[in-house]
Amino acid sequence: MKTKYLCPKCRNSLNINSLIILSGKTRTGLKGIVMLKGDLGDYTSSFSEDFTIVEGNKVTFSCPICHRNLSDIKNKNLAHLIMVSEEGEESHIYFSRIYGEKCTYKITGKEIAFEYGEHKNLYRPDWLIEKL
Repeated sequence: MKTKYLCPKCRNSLNINSLIILSGKTRTGLKGIVMLKGDLGDYTSSFSEDFTIVEGNKVTFSCPICHRNLSDIKNKNLAHLIMVSEEGEESHIYFSRIYGEKCTYKITGKEIAFEYGEHKNLYRPDWLIEKL
């Protein structure tokens, strides 16, 4: 079993091979498909042809299956996914919704297992552990 990413709302798989597939929407109402690399700390992304996002834009990510918003309830600058490792261990993944901000958090159990990106100190998610 490869690493999978799940929607935290409907728990359907969001990845095709090593890419995470999400729906995206900007504040101006522009909509499109967003593909993110499944390797934590790799901030390479691709967008559907007519979906232009400029650095600093906040993107609302949604599940392409159930269409529910993936924004975190307590910190609106973060989006939330569930990662299932090859061994079947589940972790909560939080990442910035602001294009160009590089911060990702992997929370396993009740601890921050990993923090990635040059902006990781912007949203230190200690409060996330308490809500899990």
